[in-house]
Amino acid sequence: MKLLSPLHAKHLEYGAKLIDVLGWQLPEVYTSVEEEHRLVRERAGFTDYAYQGEVGVIGSDAFRLLQKVLVNDLRKISPGKVMYSSLLDETAKMVDDVIVFWVEKDFFILNCALTQEETIKWLKKNGQGLNVSVLEVGICGVALQGPKSREILQKAMNVKDMPYFSLKCDKLGDIPVLIARVSFSGELGYELYIYPEYAHELWDLLMELGKEYDIRPYGLGAQEIHAIEKGYLDLSDFYEGATPLELGLGWTIGFDKDDFIGKEALLKRKSEGLKTKLMGFEVSDPGVVASADDKLIKDGQEIGRVTFSGTYGLSIQKSVGRGWVGIQYANKGEELELEHEGKRTKIKLAGYKWYDPEDKRIKD
Repeated sequence: MKLLSPLHAKHLEYGAKLIDVLGWQLPEVYTSVEEEHRLVRERAGFTDYAYQGEVGVIGSDAFRLLQKVLVNDLRKISPGKVMYSSLLDETAKMVDDVIVFWVEKDFFILNCALTQEETIKWLKKNGQGLNVSVLEVGICGVALQGPKSREILQKAMNVKDMPYFSLKCDKLGDIPVLIARVSFSGELGYELYIYPEYAHELWDLLMELGKEYDIRPYGLGAQEIHAIEKGYLDLSDFYEGATPLELGLGWTIGFDKDDFIGKEALLKRKSEGLKTKLMGFEVSDPGVVASADDKLIKDGQEIGRVTFSGTYGLSIQKSVGRGWVGIQYANKGEELELEHEGKRTKIKLAGYKWYDPEDKRIKD
């Protein structure tokens, strides 16, 4: 069965090329990936997030449950704020990574991309005996991204005082929205969550509000390049045996919490030392783009694998990707070879945040 976004008719109307992503029929591109990439980097565009799963966690024990299952510490934030975190099993294996929206005192929404069913099962399993409900939230998202996004929204609602990683319930024109200032593009951006019946109205309103900036929709092709350039991880980066420590997410771990699922295993891993690490890499030949599971070679021996398929970064003018390597090779500047389609090409290891590594643009 094909899964269609509430905006499916709009995608067809605007000439989108659709691709299948886990059953969802989603726009890969409307005009060209290059044009849509520049649109977001230079002005503003919007993209359909209807395929992402929003999970509601509601009740007097909602905070207690989330403190148990989230690696990060909810005490860092308060209602009206946003936080990034991982969910682990008892061995510290990644179950999911989520964006946590703290909407009200006992009401949270987890944005969990394409793993909604598994996340709901995991939360329900660990919430047994608690006064908490875990359920699918019937809303869909549209992300407005780009340096002009604040000016566009300000015409219809007050967003100028919204700091990065904050949220509120408001109205955009006559449309009730949950708006969060978050970015998956590396630019100033917002995510707008609405009931599906408002989807077409929101599309038309954004087109009208952004007319002076020639605003347009953009597809997954540009979205993927933005994310890789910026260093946002994908589910495919969670390779076998990886914990947040290997993935460079140690900054999200609330070791000061009394306990959380996976804490003991993380402490053990930390004390024993890491054996692998996720790294970025830059390909010497810009015409070679890595594919997931390509081998990473050192002195003729396989020492790692590509995790997420690479891309040519249009903003950084490099062919880049991510992969895991043995810890002894996990050094910036380390020279390896990429084995892609039977041929080997020189690569150099790097951090995986190429675009605006200091986050100035998203926090402006």
